[in-house]
Amino acid sequence: MRGLREGIRRDRGDEGMTLVELIVAIGIFTLVLVVFMGGVVMMTRGTVRADVTASSGDSVRLAFQRMERQVRYAESVNYPGAGASGRRYVEFRTGAAVSSTGYAMCTQWRWDPSSGDLQSRTWRDVATPSVPAWTTLITDVETDDSYTTGRYPFEVLAANTSKNQPRQRLVLRLTVGDESADARVSSESTFVARNSTTGSVSNADADNDGQSDTQVCVAAVGRP
Repeated sequence: MRGLREGIRRDRGDEGMTLVELIVAIGIFTLVLVVFMGGVVMMTRGTVRADVTASSGDSVRLAFQRMERQVRYAESVNYPGAGASGRRYVEFRTGAAVSSTGYAMCTQWRWDPSSGDLQSRTWRDVATPSVPAWTTLITDVETDDSYTTGRYPFEVLAANTSKNQPRQRLVLRLTVGDESADARVSSESTFVARNSTTGSVSNADADNDGQSDTQVCVAAVGRP
């Protein structure tokens, strides 16, 4: 009996994992952990991408809705251009007869390539206007392929009866989001200035320099 107990104790002393078994177990655990963490990273990136895309989409819709409400009643739209700072501008005038305020109004939009800010402001069209501060609509507008052509983010198409286009049109192109997160929203829309005509003050560009021969709303504020 004593010999049997000693044999059992010796057998129990040999219990456990060999070094090879331990290395294999650690390797399997490491592989499972890597796969798990990879899934977590992918899921996190997907969530970030979805959030950024949704936020960018909301910002674009807000800007397009604001532009549509304002340009719809405009009677004259300037050809867009860059200021000394590199910011890009466009302005338009709404006559008193159709303005919600009962006064002739000026509206100016600008985009800053360095900050990505898209902003606008509106004031009464008088000799010495009280011009309000800028309202920022979007903070992450990026450049796109049309940036170098000068058609981004604003482009104005002249009223031209020979081309069956009796009204001025303002094109707004926006690419918004985070390129590093692969989360960008690009959109383009054309807005018709329903009260404009071929005779609108800022429609003519006789020297083909891409600027209105006579601009509206710029004299008091410029394009800084």
